[in-house]
Amino acid sequence: MKQAQAQQKLLQILQAENKAMSAYQLLEKAKPYGFHAPMQVYRALKQLCEQKLILKLNTLNLYIASVANFDRPYQILTVCTHCKHVQSIAIPKFDRCIKRSLNTKKFNPKYEYLEVLGQCFSCLSKHGNPTILK
Repeated sequence: MKQAQAQQKLLQILQAENKAMSAYQLLEKAKPYGFHAPMQVYRALKQLCEQKLILKLNTLNLYIASVANFDRPYQILTVCTHCKHVQSIAIPKFDRCIKRSLNTKKFNPKYEYLEVLGQCFSCLSKHGNPTILK
């Protein structure tokens, strides 16, 4: 399978699943399309990340069809640790505040998004007492 075809197939799987997935979960879903080894998947995922078509969630080592707006730096991504649903939260002026703070500390970030792990309201409702922060 050509690299471009491999990338396209993994992107389609991630878009169809609409949740964050590990490379090994992707490999299982992609086996019918000619994927046989983890390295095939990792190579394609790396290219998709570089093209900003998908996003790697570093805290959980998962990948998702991009929910982030790469034109806007310093976003917050909420990640449900139960169902793996990811959402982007846009906060007015948040990017400027973070950028100023990082510049003051002379720090150059590798990733311009903040991952917040927890449980979405849907999972909280199914598994217990949904409590919302106030």
